[in-house]
Amino acid sequence: MHIPNLDYDCFVAAKKAQHEHQEDWLKTGYAPKGFYLKDFCLIRAENEWHLFHIAGTPGVSCCLPGNEIWFGHATTSDFCKWTTHLPCFYIDPKSWDCGHVFAPYVIENNGRYWMFYTGCAIENTQRIGVAVSDNLFDWQRVSSEPVVRPDEYGWAFCPKTNGAACRDPHVSRVGNKFVMYYTAVTKEGRACVAAVESTDLLEWQDKGPVYTAPGLAHCESSNMQQLDDKYLLFFGGHYEYWSYVISDTPLGWPEQEPIPLKKGITAMEVILRNNQRWLVAYFKKDCFRMFLGIIDWSDATPIFEEVTDAQSLVEFGFFVPPAPDSIR
Repeated sequence: MHIPNLDYDCFVAAKKAQHEHQEDWLKTGYAPKGFYLKDFCLIRAENEWHLFHIAGTPGVSCCLPGNEIWFGHATTSDFCKWTTHLPCFYIDPKSWDCGHVFAPYVIENNGRYWMFYTGCAIENTQRIGVAVSDNLFDWQRVSSEPVVRPDEYGWAFCPKTNGAACRDPHVSRVGNKFVMYYTAVTKEGRACVAAVESTDLLEWQDKGPVYTAPGLAHCESSNMQQLDDKYLLFFGGHYEYWSYVISDTPLGWPEQEPIPLKKGITAMEVILRNNQRWLVAYFKKDCFRMFLGIIDWSDATPIFEEVTDAQSLVEFGFFVPPAPDSIR
């Protein structure tokens, strides 16, 4: 006797609907159906781009238990059509990251993928952990402990309980080392971007704050990029504009007023470069979806344009797909 498994059928149907759902993503911005998207990263593997991101329930605070407890995963070859996969990484209810997971950042090294992420206790005490994968779908934590623990650094205000800022890792190769930038707070109560460096992605040495804000306005979702002979440190968060500061070195930005780049966006990632023109992705604060833009650095004042049609992607090597018969 065959008994229909209605519960499994429900799961399969929901998975299929999410997997196949399409919109005019360049205009609407990407987010998985029914959820919002916040801090994210993009990494290319063969001919596909993999997107990993914070996912949450619209209208629910990121600080409440039960929200932002897994990372979304989607793939695309052209940024016009997205395939949404099942969540790829979850909180560990019995460990230090039992409350939330924020801000994944993936880097490839020697054929293996490393995901650095913010793990939080229930009351929002934050540290940075790492997981590894050989295929970008299956992830395993490397350690039962976080790899970045600012409570061990003399300069940091980072309590072990009842809330602490240590989030938004971004890893760059600088010479023969890896440098991780992240959001932190000094013992003087000033927001900062701090850094640690490593040669093996497992053991990290503290480099202290590399940029300190005038007050307690968190420099969130920081991102370091080299432009000609200068190093630009981007950040947003408690700032009205996605902004940047400039330095001659990737390990220190003198105190300076941030230069505003674009209002209402944050967590920008650079996808590709075409000389002085950068293809970037970011999420908008008013809708929590990922959009694309182009920054042109050829003039003294950079020009920021939002991408709303596939033709704008051709200069970065993308093929313009035919228009779909319908948008579901």
